[in-house]
Amino acid sequence: MKTVAIVSAVGGAGRTTVTAELATLLAWHGHPALAVECDPRGLLGFHFGLRAPAEAGLCNTANWSEAGQRSDDGVLFVPWGDPGSAADQGRMAERLEREPHWLRNLLAQVDLPANALALVDSAPWPSPYARQAIAAADLVLVLVPPQPQTCATLPPLRAALRDTGTAVAYAVTRLQPARQLHTDISVLLRATLDGDLLPYDVHEDAAVPEAFARGESFCRSTPYSQAAHDLQGLASWVSGWSLLAVRGKAGPDSVRDMGARPMAAEADRT
Repeated sequence: MKTVAIVSAVGGAGRTTVTAELATLLAWHGHPALAVECDPRGLLGFHFGLRAPAEAGLCNTANWSEAGQRSDDGVLFVPWGDPGSAADQGRMAERLEREPHWLRNLLAQVDLPANALALVDSAPWPSPYARQAIAAADLVLVLVPPQPQTCATLPPLRAALRDTGTAVAYAVTRLQPARQLHTDISVLLRATLDGDLLPYDVHEDAAVPEAFARGESFCRSTPYSQAAHDLQGLASWVSGWSLLAVRGKAGPDSVRDMGARPMAAEADRT
């Protein structure tokens, strides 16, 4: 099993939506998919049809696998659970700081096939939740919405990720091409990130929050929208990357080498 951490340095980048949709799409690609929430907001379950916040979850269950649930699309997911009082949350944050590989050790207990993918939804970096996700990851997928805050927060995040030696890829999210600012920042991000920025910009779509409100997969309910097409391309890339990773052909430098090409097709040629 390979683990992909979904990370951003700003709020509102679409981490939870991308985590849920990628997990669903990867399941359609034939990968056993596990979505894990490492974010005390507790929103992931709503994307999989829950109507109320999950009480049991990763943060408060001795046998965390018992908190796992399965979506209608066959995705296993583990919510964060009720974070408790402010004091409880503080103690949990302290634990995450003391045990930097807490999540990694939990995921190591999962018995899933080699082609399985675990996707971790995290709180914004540099929180202890994001650091846990990054420490557990074989690939860090950084979401970069085209807003000024992204440009300001991206350099320290990139520096921190370089120190980990983990494979890293970047994807623009919530893009509105009609807005000149979004276009300008997207061009800047493309120049700054070069081959590390994937060619799958995820466009803003009003149907995404509507699907969230209904507890539905956006890509299933609106399969022909631009955003669904974008997410399908991103899922194909992650699927291809995982196949290469299982074969030992997707090291930390491979994302830059292959970022401009659809990785599923690349995997098929190997």
